[in-house]
Amino acid sequence: MKKIFIAVTLCAGLLLLAGCGSKHHTITMTDGSTSVSIGAPKYDKDSNTYTYENVDGQATTIKREDVEKIEENIK
Repeated sequence: MKKIFIAVTLCAGLLLLAGCGSKHHTITMTDGSTSVSIGAPKYDKDSNTYTYENVDGQATTIKREDVEKIEENIK
C-alpha cells in the first residue's frame, strides 16, 4: 500500500511540474498579425528588438516599433 501511495504521489508531482513548464506568449504586431512564442521574448536594448522562438522552433527577431503588445497565454 505504501508503494502505491508513493507511486501516485510521484506521478502527480511530475504532472504538476509538466504543467508549469514553458509558457507561451502571443505577440500582436501593429499591422494586426499575431505570432506565438515559446517562453518570453527577450528584449535587446541596443538593437531595440525582441527575439523569441516561435512554435516551429525557429528563432525570430522583430523590431520594437512593430510590436503592439505581448501577452502571456494563461491556460
